[in-house]
Amino acid sequence: MSTLADEIVKNLAKRQGVRRHHLAADEVDAILHDLNVPTMATKAVPVPLRATRIHFRGTKLLKPSHPDAVGHLPIDIAGPTREQTTLFDEDDDGLEPSNDEQQDIVRLAPVPFSFQWRPQPGVNGIGSGRNLRGKTTLLNVLMWSLTGRCARFQPDIKRWIEHVEVDWTVGPERLRVAFEARDGRATGRVLKLGDVGGSDRTTILGEFDGDDFEPVMGSLMMPRLHLERIPVWTDTEERVHTWPVYSSAFVIRSNQLDPIVGNEQTLGIRMMQMFVGTDWVPAHAAATTAKRSMETAHKAATERAKAADEATRTSREHAQRAVDEVNAELAKLPAEDSDLKTVLDLSRQASELSRQLHELETTLLAQTELAATARQQLRTARARVHTRHETALAAKFFHRMKPSVCPRCTAEVTAERQAAEPTHHRCSVCTSHLNLEAFEADVIVAASVPSSTALALVTKATTSHPDSAPVGEGPSDEVEAAQAAVAAAEQRLERLQEQSRQVTHQRDTAAAQAEAARNVLSAAEGRRNLELKLARAEGGLAALTEPSDPAVANTVNPVRAAVADAAEQVLQTWVKKEQDPLLATISAEIEALADGFGAGNLRDIKLNGAASMSMYKSASRATYTGLTDGEKLRLKIAAAIALINHGFAANIGRHPGLLVLDSPAAEEMPEADLATIVEALQTVADGAEMQIFVATRNAGPLVELLPAQNRVVAEGDDYVW
Repeated sequence: MSTLADEIVKNLAKRQGVRRHHLAADEVDAILHDLNVPTMATKAVPVPLRATRIHFRGTKLLKPSHPDAVGHLPIDIAGPTREQTTLFDEDDDGLEPSNDEQQDIVRLAPVPFSFQWRPQPGVNGIGSGRNLRGKTTLLNVLMWSLTGRCARFQPDIKRWIEHVEVDWTVGPERLRVAFEARDGRATGRVLKLGDVGGSDRTTILGEFDGDDFEPVMGSLMMPRLHLERIPVWTDTEERVHTWPVYSSAFVIRSNQLDPIVGNEQTLGIRMMQMFVGTDWVPAHAAATTAKRSMETAHKAATERAKAADEATRTSREHAQRAVDEVNAELAKLPAEDSDLKTVLDLSRQASELSRQLHELETTLLAQTELAATARQQLRTARARVHTRHETALAAKFFHRMKPSVCPRCTAEVTAERQAAEPTHHRCSVCTSHLNLEAFEADVIVAASVPSSTALALVTKATTSHPDSAPVGEGPSDEVEAAQAAVAAAEQRLERLQEQSRQVTHQRDTAAAQAEAARNVLSAAEGRRNLELKLARAEGGLAALTEPSDPAVANTVNPVRAAVADAAEQVLQTWVKKEQDPLLATISAEIEALADGFGAGNLRDIKLNGAASMSMYKSASRATYTGLTDGEKLRLKIAAAIALINHGFAANIGRHPGLLVLDSPAAEEMPEADLATIVEALQTVADGAEMQIFVATRNAGPLVELLPAQNRVVAEGDDYVW
C-alpha cells in the first residue's frame, strides 16, 4: 500500500454523512490504479537539451533580377510565386511570365543554397539588418527538427528546403535528426550518434514519413527528458497533452505572450507545475482529471435524469388529463344496466302489440263501415215509414175528398160527373173504372189497382181512424230494428276504439322501453370500452408516477468518485506545501531578472500556484494581464529563465534549459534595452546549463556582446542563409 492511499483513507474517514467511507489502503490503491492516478511521487530532475549543429540545404527560386540570381539561368516554374518571392524582396519588378494569359507559369532562377551552423551553450544570436532576411526560418528549421511539426514556414521556404540535419545532445546522448523534405513533408530518421564525449556509434532510433514525424519525436524525447504526460479534462472529454505542448513552451514569441508559462492558455498552471518540478504534480494532474471526468459523468447523468423527469412530468400531466376525460365521459352514461334478452323481449312485445293494433284497426275500420251502414239503414227505414204514413194519410184524405177541379190541370169536376160515380163507376177526376167492392166500403180505388192493395185500403179504412198510429209489427218494428242495429254497431265501435287506444298505449310503452333498453345496452357497451380506456390511462399514469431515482440515474460509482476527490485534495495539499517555497524563490529571481531587463518599475512580483502573477507597478497594484506587451515580454522571458535556473541550480524541475526568443525587440524594446536583456541572459547562462536563441532585427547588441561562434548575423542587405 502507498503513502497516498494511507492519506486518502484518513481523509475519507474524517468526512461526514454519506461522504464518509471506510476503505482499506489496498482498496484505495486498486481504485487509483484503475483511475490511472500514480501512487508514487515522480522525482523531477532536469535533463539538458542542446542543439549542436544546424544544417539545411535546398534551392531558392529567385527572380532573375535578384542579385543572388546572377549567373543562374531562369526556368519556367509552375504554381503561385508572387507570395513566395516577397519573403526576400518586396519589389515585384522582375517577374517575367512566359505567357500573358497564363499567370501561374513564372520564370525564376533556381539558386542552390546550403547552410550550416554549430550553436554554442549559453546565448546564441541570430540577427539581420532588415526584416525578411531568414532569421525566423533558421529558428523554424531548428524547431521542425525538434518537434516534428512543420509550422510557421512561408510557402516558398517550404518549397526551397530539401534536406535538413540537426544534431542534439539530450542528457548524455548525441542524436541527429535527418530528413529529406518536399513541400514541407519530411521523410527521414532519428539517429543516435553516440554518447557525449564518446566515439561515434550510429544507431537508428526511429524512422518517419510525413505525419508520423511528430509522434516519433515525442516517443523519443519525452522519456529522455523525463517529461510526464499531462492529462487535462475539457468540457466533455479527457485530453492528454504530450510533446507538442512541452516543445512549444520552449519558444517565446513577441506576439504570443499569454499565458506566463508556455503557449497553451488552458495549460498554464500544469506547465508551470511541471517545470517547477514538485514531485506529486503528475499524480495531482491525473487525480484532477479523474475527478472532473466523474463529475462530468455525474452531471450528465443528473441532467439526463432531470430531462427524463421533465419529460415524465409532461407525460404524467397528459396521462392525468386522459384519465379525467375518460371519467367525465363515464359520468355522462346512465347508471342502470340492461341486457340483450330484455331488449329482445321488449322489442317482441312491442312488435306483437303493433300486430294486434293493426288487426284492431282493420276490425275498427270494418266496424266503422258497419255502423255507417246501420245508420244509413235507419235513415232509410225512417224515410220509408214516413212515406207510407204520408201516403196513407193522403189516401185517406183524397179518398174522402170530393174534388171540384183536377189537381193536375185544374179542369172543373162537374157535379154530373161526381153524381155519375155511383152509377157509371168511373172516377169523377180521371174517369178510371172504380173497384166496386172498395167503392161500397166508401173507398175510392181504381179497378186497375191490385186487389191486395185495394183490400188493404179497405181494411184500413174500416178498422182504424185516420189519425191514430200504426198498430202491430209493421213500420214501427223496422225502425226499431234499425235503431237497435245502429246502437249495437256504435257500441261495438266504441269498444274497438277503446281497445285500440289501450293497445296503442301498450305498444308505445313497450317500444319506448325497448328503445330505452337498447340505449342502455349501447351505453353499457360504451361503458365497457371507456372502462378499458380508463384502465389503460390509469396504467400509463401509474407507470409515470415514480420520479427518477438519482442513485439509479447516476452511473458514477460513489466510492470511486470519493477516492478521486480525496486524492485530488491530498495531492493539492502536498503540491502546494512543496511548491509554495519554490515559487517564492522563483518570484524573487523573476523580479531580479525583470529589473535587469529594464522593467525596474515592477516590484514585489509574485508568481502563484494558479500560474498568475501580481506585482506593484510603481505605487499601484497590477497583474500580468494588465501590463503592456513590452512589460509582459520581459516578465515572460524572466519567468522562463528563472524556471530554468531554478531547475538546474537545485537539480529539480523538468525544463530542459532550451529557450528560443523570436523577435523580442518587436515589442517596444529599443536597442539599448535589447542589449540589457542579452547581457543579463549571458550572466544567467554563465551560471546555469542553458541554451538560449535570440532572433532579432537589431543585430548590434548581438555583434557587440556575443562571441562570433555564438551568432549568425546578416548585416545590411545580406541574408542569414
